[in-house]
Amino acid sequence: MIRLWKTTLKFRMLTGFVFIVIFGGLLISKAFDLQIIEGRRLRLLSREQFSAKVYFTPERGNIYSSNGSILAASVNVPGIAVDPLMIRRKLKIAEELSKLTGIRFRKIIKILNRNIQFAWIKRRVSERVAKNVEKKGISGVIIVKQPVRYYPNGTLLAHVLGFVGINDNGLSGIEYKNNGFLKGNKRALKVLHDGLGQYIFVKGFGLRKATHGDNIYLTINKQLQFITQYYLDKEAEAADSKGAFAILMDPNTGAILAMADYPDFNPNYYWKYSARYWRNRAVTDDFEPGSTMKPFVVAAALSEGLVKPDTMINCYNGSYAIDGITVHDVENWFGRFSVNQIVEYSSNVGECRIGMRFKKPMLYKWFDLWGFGRSPRAGLLGEANGIVKPLGQWSKVGPCEMAFGQGISVTGLQEIIGLSAIANGGRLIKPYIIKKIVNPYGKIIYKSKPKFSGRIITPVVDREVKYMMRLVVKGGTGGYARLIDFKVSGKTGTGQIADYKTGRYYKNKYTASFMAFVPYRHPKLAMLVVQQEPSKIGYYGGEVSAPVVRDVFENALNILNIYPKKTAYREQSNTVPAVTADGSNGSNAPSAAATAATVSAAPSSKVNFPADAGKSPLEDAYGAMPDLKGSTIYAALKILGRYKLNIKIYGSGFLYYQSIKTGSDMAGKKTVVLKFKQKKAQS
Repeated sequence: MIRLWKTTLKFRMLTGFVFIVIFGGLLISKAFDLQIIEGRRLRLLSREQFSAKVYFTPERGNIYSSNGSILAASVNVPGIAVDPLMIRRKLKIAEELSKLTGIRFRKIIKILNRNIQFAWIKRRVSERVAKNVEKKGISGVIIVKQPVRYYPNGTLLAHVLGFVGINDNGLSGIEYKNNGFLKGNKRALKVLHDGLGQYIFVKGFGLRKATHGDNIYLTINKQLQFITQYYLDKEAEAADSKGAFAILMDPNTGAILAMADYPDFNPNYYWKYSARYWRNRAVTDDFEPGSTMKPFVVAAALSEGLVKPDTMINCYNGSYAIDGITVHDVENWFGRFSVNQIVEYSSNVGECRIGMRFKKPMLYKWFDLWGFGRSPRAGLLGEANGIVKPLGQWSKVGPCEMAFGQGISVTGLQEIIGLSAIANGGRLIKPYIIKKIVNPYGKIIYKSKPKFSGRIITPVVDREVKYMMRLVVKGGTGGYARLIDFKVSGKTGTGQIADYKTGRYYKNKYTASFMAFVPYRHPKLAMLVVQQEPSKIGYYGGEVSAPVVRDVFENALNILNIYPKKTAYREQSNTVPAVTADGSNGSNAPSAAATAATVSAAPSSKVNFPADAGKSPLEDAYGAMPDLKGSTIYAALKILGRYKLNIKIYGSGFLYYQSIKTGSDMAGKKTVVLKFKQKKAQS
């Protein structure tokens, strides 16, 4: 009996041992499989289930004017997001969110029924709405603050700056062109989360900070931009132009000081405007320049020895037939003119005959030297090449027509580059709009320097062309650009607009332009104004574009503290300019009336609003003084435009002081002082 018991015990022990060995072997095998064979896959799966990366959108770099005023910045704006998997009573929550946000119930319930962990209800809401939602304390509904692009000056420089989309990517202008610098580097924070999906932030666990975007400083002078945009808008509205643009440049460095477009748009609400409002006409639109091409062709002819300033050319009393076409001048008294007079009075016939002295390859070479037919590469979005036909496509009279600006297309940026070359002594300069780029730590990573392509014309030829353009303003077609204390050199132009379907020109559609520089002998400013299809006032460049240049020059010289010499040119104020307006196809016609200059000689930073023709600039204003507090410079100028005032401006940003109190009678008021600062004043 005892032996049987011992045998049974041994069997049980052996069976147990075998079971333990087998079970242990299975455990070891499974452990080996989990740890060694499947270990890597399971570790990755674990990380996916219990850890995550929370991405932080870096703050986009700011865009500044040349003196450091903010043109574009990022501000944190709240948005409402949800985790649909955490929301239980979806119908009730959707109803509450609909009441709080104003979003349709159907749209919200559709979002809440999605099988995802994150979805936006609305990306941008007001602080009030965000606080009301937060007070409800709804599980699964979160308030997320994210940077949103903000343009504090509204429409100012909108076409140059562009705008940013909801994903923090630039979609137009400088914002798009330099998105890589401005956007910065996205960084993430590694976190753990529990079974309910709630984040567990572990101190020091994989923290990598987001990198702020680089800051860009433009060459734009904010005060000059305000002035340029104000006067361009004013004249374009009066002329009922379909479009217009103006460029103000330092001809000695190539720095773009102001660039304005009409009509404008507000980049803070860019989606409310059609795409045609977004383009920067100054660089994207090519046009037939008309008579503004004449100084460039004459400079080439002088350089090649084809003519001299006093060379006499028969203008055939304003009508000249050549190879099946007839070239016209508006005036029929244009007889034998010197080259100086051809430019002064803008004779198409005379210019045609100068053009025909060129051999085609020679004139083609000069168009290339001036930079026509290729992109200027100034750092702006959409810079067009213009159109210079290949030599094989030139007709027999091609040099004739192109000499007065037909059959060739240029952009505004190309034309002001050529104008600047004449202004600075004959050197072709590369334009630029980015002054410098500074990283988040204050280090300058890029800085612009003036770049010259070489001398196009000799100093002697340059002086001769300068003088011809001086005659244009002194007694020719550009009389509206006259200033009292400074000599201005310029050229008017009126180009016909081609119908590309028929290959002919419209009979009543024109591009009116005026280009000029000041002071005459040592220019500091060069400017081009182009109006597209003006239908009121007139359609000649001398009528609708020259006044803009005059008004901008008049104020810009004061702002930049550029003073006239002691021998100021006061004689100009004693005579009414005999103004003729530049006619169709670049020709000329008499203007209706002359506008007396209304510049104050005092050298101060102020804005002088010109009087209408025949009225004194200091005649009594009318009405009550409006409340301007909180306005930008541009907004204040637009409001005060109806008053005949001298306006003194101090600072930049938002208005906090006005010397004439709100509600005061404006009768007899001559001057108002406006003071601005960066932080918006509380009214």
